[in-house]
Amino acid sequence: MKIIAIIIAKIIIFFGNILKRGSSLPGKIALKIDHNLLKKLHYPTTRIIVTGSSGKGTTSSLIANTLKKTGAKVCFNNMGSNLAWGITTSLIRSSTIFGRITSNYLVLEIDERYTKDIFPALKPTHLVITNLTKDQPPRQHDIDLVYADIKKNLSPKTKIITTIDEPYLRKFALDLSTDPVYYSIAKNKYSYKNQIFENLNTYFCPICNTRLNYQYYNFETLGNYSCPNCSFKYEKPDYLGQALDLETETITINSKEVLIGGDMLYNAYNTMSAFATLKELNLDEDLIISSLNTLNQKEPKKFTINNILYYPISCKAENATTYNQAVFKVMHDSNPKDIIIGWKEISRRYNHFDISWLYDIEFELLNNKSLNKIYACGIDKNNIKKRLILSGIPENKIITSDDIPSIKPSVLNDNVNVYGILNFDYIEPFNNTFKDFDKEAKK
Repeated sequence: MKIIAIIIAKIIIFFGNILKRGSSLPGKIALKIDHNLLKKLHYPTTRIIVTGSSGKGTTSSLIANTLKKTGAKVCFNNMGSNLAWGITTSLIRSSTIFGRITSNYLVLEIDERYTKDIFPALKPTHLVITNLTKDQPPRQHDIDLVYADIKKNLSPKTKIITTIDEPYLRKFALDLSTDPVYYSIAKNKYSYKNQIFENLNTYFCPICNTRLNYQYYNFETLGNYSCPNCSFKYEKPDYLGQALDLETETITINSKEVLIGGDMLYNAYNTMSAFATLKELNLDEDLIISSLNTLNQKEPKKFTINNILYYPISCKAENATTYNQAVFKVMHDSNPKDIIIGWKEISRRYNHFDISWLYDIEFELLNNKSLNKIYACGIDKNNIKKRLILSGIPENKIITSDDIPSIKPSVLNDNVNVYGILNFDYIEPFNNTFKDFDKEAKK
């Protein structure tokens, strides 16, 4: 059955390539033919799984593409499908009809709720955990359930790579009696002493459940912590990023400047995660840094027209932490500003319309003198407006609209900086709306 499943999947992949259409269909059909197919494949010696609530796509891409620069063959699900069917499709793409993966490395980005289904078959040698936060409530339910799913069937021999800055992630070491590889970002000019976020994922000691003390915060619960009741505390990491500069989009690792691929804090953590993993694979450090500097050379997302800044920030819907990073970014601009918030849809995976996560976003931080107007757009414009009013933002500063193009005249008339805190499906409409204005102005 194994060979039949692989051959049929490869035929579907072949015709998909001709039609220039990639999908998880080949994997879906292969698993219907042979439910145990994943256990029957022959995998490379080094098998790297990257998971977490966010950042796993970027991190796995940095790892896989750096490995390719060494001349190695890498099986990587770069088509973006990180569930069981898509993963199976990627594996079959790189396998012979007999089920042998013809690669030196396996690098897979896997949805955190599906790791429990994949681990028994793949038996990862390395597990990279970017973060665990409240995410997609109708599907994920609770952060402890996500943690349990990742821990389930995880071998003690698997090397875990994660950040020591998040105390909750230390649970893996405590529960599995393993010794993870840790990376960290040192205190920097964006760190702060007093907590400014209220609706946090976790802030208690995983040993004795006492509220943790912090010397400083990098963001939410990321930082240098200690328990006042037991010995649990932040410890020296294996890899440390220093001198973080979001303006120049750089961080220093072992006295060498590294591009992070953006001006958000999560860009720095993704880069540190990739660096730590590649070092653990014994790659040359200069090669790693050279590769990261190349891969992280990104076109700027923000643009300026007539001295007005337009900055679309892509945020994962149903994940308050990614929205809070955008809020954290916007609040540091003291210039007068408009802010656009919205989305066309919340999820493409299910039909739930849960907006509870809106109440975990610290919109209160945007309520200051620099705020000119907030535009709530899309299908949940009225729910967004209600949340903004609850945060103390005056109702006369909140404008609702069905879409972004409709607010163009009003925004342009405001003549202030414009930030978009947007789901991915509103990034293109934001750019098209305001970049088209630039084209019109130049005619």
